[in-house]
Amino acid sequence: MKKYIISIEPAESPRISKLFAQKTFSQYRDDFKFFGVLGKALTVSEYFQQGVAGKQKPMTPGELGCTLSHVAALKDFLISDEAYAIIFEDDAIERFELNLDELEQRVRQLELAPCFLLSLGGIQMKICNRVRGAQLSDQLYDQKILKVDDDFLDNLSYAYAYIVDRKMAEMLIHYHQPPRIYDHWQDLLVLDTPVHFYATFVFDHPAIEQDENLSYLEQERKNMEVYGNQKNDQFRYLRKKMKKYMLKKYQLRG
Repeated sequence: MKKYIISIEPAESPRISKLFAQKTFSQYRDDFKFFGVLGKALTVSEYFQQGVAGKQKPMTPGELGCTLSHVAALKDFLISDEAYAIIFEDDAIERFELNLDELEQRVRQLELAPCFLLSLGGIQMKICNRVRGAQLSDQLYDQKILKVDDDFLDNLSYAYAYIVDRKMAEMLIHYHQPPRIYDHWQDLLVLDTPVHFYATFVFDHPAIEQDENLSYLEQERKNMEVYGNQKNDQFRYLRKKMKKYMLKKYQLRG
């Protein structure tokens, strides 16, 4: 399994040092490959062409840099012969020590549907409270796994720790031509190939209410007060209302 860190921080920065002070990450330090595009360092032309032109709402420089970083990692993954890639942002927090090679084997044993993204954290956060889906019978390190229903994919946020297979990597690369906000996945559903999103809680994330823990991207979003105002059609709205009572919400305790 290819291993990636998304970060714009220098290798010896306190943020990276803190990441690799965690046992899960320290034992694989030489295996991780770093990708990081600083959005505000892009030229005006690059930013306009990729983050503004043709968009109803312009991406912030941080959002654009984040997307370009993740897409670069996915492209690198597809050059390899590996079946899976695991991608972390530099603020990921281990909940318990993991062997990532063992994690790969456990994910294989789950036999998830092809073209999948398995979110390893984010579902526990307040922003994802409205996510609904079907609970799998299997667990991952005693943590429940939710198969996210398509109608609730727009409620699933954060990409600070996740695993993808090769088919999903291909889909995400195609989806982000031109770039979009990386964790806005709802429009993937209009593509021809079915996609499958799963969510569990193996890695944590700093509380976003604490300003000192905010990443560059999160701070930028907070300062610019970027909120989503996407309008949903009435039929989908009613369908979601009904499904809300039929489907499961993620339960934090395994």
